[in-house]
Amino acid sequence: MTARKQASTPNTVPRALTPALREFCASISSAEPVFVTSIPVPRAATSFCFENVERRVREKGGSVAYGWAIWHMPGLYFEAEHHAVWRNKFGNLIDVSPQMGGRKRLLFLPDDATVYDPFAIRQNIMAPDGDTERARLMTELGNRRHALLIRCRIRGTAEIRLYEADQLELASIDRQIAEVMAG
Repeated sequence: MTARKQASTPNTVPRALTPALREFCASISSAEPVFVTSIPVPRAATSFCFENVERRVREKGGSVAYGWAIWHMPGLYFEAEHHAVWRNKFGNLIDVSPQMGGRKRLLFLPDDATVYDPFAIRQNIMAPDGDTERARLMTELGNRRHALLIRCRIRGTAEIRLYEADQLELASIDRQIAEVMAG
């Protein structure tokens, strides 16, 4: 069975650069995180940022800026998801990929060392927001979920093949995430 990317862990764009958020970002890259406007281009697909940006560079020039989309669920976790945005000919960063939920901006952490390789997918980086059992559990479950999806990914493609045991494991993780989210 092939599954599309699921969004069982709701990711939210941070509202402000708090000290805790800056500390999380600094643990990943020495660059300064920046809020980037999301202006999806025609034919851009959700969850295909690398392909979307490469197409934009071919059509309009500029370059690919690699790094991380930063998400924050207050009181639960910080998350960095490997991402790319378009650097136009004036040096402005623009997210040309549609965002789930129609978000109009995201927090982007530049990291030139994270060039995209479809044969070596990078796992999301998660850290608890606070020293609570709930935050630690959410981070552990998120890490397990990401590791499972990477393990089941068909190398060099965006497809994920979930065999029955994988489906059961994913369903169990998603159930536990829902319980943690419900509080």
